Amino acid sequence: MEWKDKYPKNRKPAYSELLDFFEPKIRDLFVSFDNEMRGRFKVGNKYHKHMNTYGWAYGYGRSYNCELLTITVKNNCFNVLGVSVIDGKTLNDALLEAEKKYENGFEKYCADVSAKRRENQIERSKKRVEREKNEMNKLTENIDLEKFNKFKWAKKVLRNDLLRLYQSDAQGMIDEELLDEVGFTCYVRCKQAKEVMEVLAKGMILCHHCGAVVQAQSYTEPMKCQCGYIYTYREYRRSCRAASMPGGRATPIFNDFIGKWTACKTASQKMMAIDWLIHECHVTLMSGEKGRSVCVNLIEGTLKQISDLITKLAYSNN
Repeated sequence: MEWKDKYPKNRKPAYSELLDFFEPKIRDLFVSFDNEMRGRFKVGNKYHKHMNTYGWAYGYGRSYNCELLTITVKNNCFNVLGVSVIDGKTLNDALLEAEKKYENGFEKYCADVSAKRRENQIERSKKRVEREKNEMNKLTENIDLEKFNKFKWAKKVLRNDLLRLYQSDAQGMIDEELLDEVGFTCYVRCKQAKEVMEVLAKGMILCHHCGAVVQAQSYTEPMKCQCGYIYTYREYRRSCRAASMPGGRATPIFNDFIGKWTACKTASQKMMAIDWLIHECHVTLMSGEKGRSVCVNLIEGTLKQISDLITKLAYSNN
């Protein structure tokens, strides 16, 4: 079956299905081409497009606006800039054509597109900030600003406290007061995040001053708690993100720590629970996955400062 018939316009193929479509020899050539494009020109084939003549094709670029070339798929080959790749020679020919196009100002083109995008983003941000400022001024005309959008997020663990705790443990004379301080700080932060995220997902907020749950009527309309404090759902969410409260894909880790900490009875158990949490921080740092590491949700400092500390804790003999 032809490629364009097997995957019509309403059936976008996955990358694995593209590989499966090729016979083994062509698949190996395509994988080699794909690796060369990513390694040599720093472009990927993320940008699907449907063409009436060829069916689904793949644009190699850094964004939809920064495309270097497009490949089309046939039963016994794939086509690159007029070259049908069927063997090692035609693969080299295709890469030479790609190199010519790359050297014909591709980097400058990408830089210009990025600069224009940044300019547009800055302009949009200015307009958004001005619009939100005007909206906020109108909203707060009759509101006590001393009780409006006042947030109290649980603090993070101090890097020096964590280092001193591990040093005391390594010396066989664990500082139990510091142990409780570090563990309880992590516990309170994880617990607050869990409670807040659960209600946020339902369109509600948790008052930081009395603990009451308040239902949001809209994204920006003020919500008055029974204790007199007033919030907007939008600023509450923004403040939560700005404070790097534990959440996202690592939520199971934070929730597990809540259970582990509350079950601890001895200093040894508490240290093991904290060490488990720090180990999870280390794992996310080493994983190479996109997104912030667990550690920035729990430990104060920049990512580099925290990474240096955790690496020191993991590998230092002291």
